[in-house]
Amino acid sequence: MNTHRSIDLRHLILTFILLLAFPVEARSQVLWSVQGPEGQQNWLLGTVHSEDARLLDFPPELLDALAQSQRLALELVPDMAMMETLNQAMHFPEPRLHAVLEAGLYQALVEILDQHYGMGEPAVRRLRPWAAAMTISVPPPQTGLFMDLALAVRARSLGLEVMALERLDEQLDFLAGMAEPMQIDLLRQAVADFPRQGELFEELLQAYLSGDLERLETVAYAQMSELDPELRDHFEQIGMIQRNHTMVERALPLLQQGGLMIAVGALHLPGTDGLIALLRDAGFTLEPVTSSIPNS
Repeated sequence: MNTHRSIDLRHLILTFILLLAFPVEARSQVLWSVQGPEGQQNWLLGTVHSEDARLLDFPPELLDALAQSQRLALELVPDMAMMETLNQAMHFPEPRLHAVLEAGLYQALVEILDQHYGMGEPAVRRLRPWAAAMTISVPPPQTGLFMDLALAVRARSLGLEVMALERLDEQLDFLAGMAEPMQIDLLRQAVADFPRQGELFEELLQAYLSGDLERLETVAYAQMSELDPELRDHFEQIGMIQRNHTMVERALPLLQQGGLMIAVGALHLPGTDGLIALLRDAGFTLEPVTSSIPNS
């Protein structure tokens, strides 16, 4: 196993989705009651794909909802086969990154990955540009127990079935499917932002911990504003809107049965193409559950 395999690959990809912004129709809520037309009780939770300890102090309202559920639906459920597929997707078959990037950008990337992520230069050469960008866009993982995984562990301890709303290839498409020049632009921005990485991530996290989705959207939009407009549009259309519709379509039969908790990245919830609006359009009644955020 390569040294960089210790990095939580799912954590890297899913965290970056948090940087996407959408208009928000409801404020200060990340946990929602979702009731079907015949009274079927379900829940919708916005998460942050991070291992920060503040996120793992689950509030009583969330624990109560989880205890009343029968199934937990995440974006992806990690297993060994999925992680191996992710690892393969993140790498060129042969060392190539040093030939793809200009010398200055490549050297800056090597220094960041060596000093902060413990990744040697031979391993860096095999990373695809989008994978290198994802790696340095989030803090180096320490425990690997990110919020979604902690929820899954808790759910399984309660006897809940844990399932995925997406396939890995669908979630990777908006990254691996980018043209190489777009991947390099993304990496260039990630290298430029790296000195402020901790500050930027903390700003996003504080917005979430405050429970204010409007503030979260504003912060995320500001952090994405320096990306090329074409790249931002690609992330919005493929990384968010398309995936939101897919997740809702697959969740609907389970929601009709009741007892489902959906837990996905918080910025999948708001907006005209967000899960809140799409579920309401499908005939469900959504109401915020108060005091539903982890303790800050």
